[in-house]
Amino acid sequence: MTELRRLIMADAPTIAADLPDNAPLISSGLLESAALLNVALWVEDRLGVALELAELDLAAEWDSMSAIVGFVERHRGRQTLREA
Repeated sequence: MTELRRLIMADAPTIAADLPDNAPLISSGLLESAALLNVALWVEDRLGVALELAELDLAAEWDSMSAIVGFVERHRGRQTLREA
């Protein structure tokens, strides 16, 4: 979570450093498209698989740091995300 928080803070410096892990990032407008792309690259790196972002509902699945980490934990080790 710390690494993800650093990444998000680097791309969105207006986000408070003490933002709760479950605070909405996308639906609140705190995380903009460039920062979201970097998060997607971070997730791909953790999973070792390319994401089809158009197939994901990012606002529902990645709206908080907790949700992003949970997504990675659920999909880690799968060849594709379709194995869910």
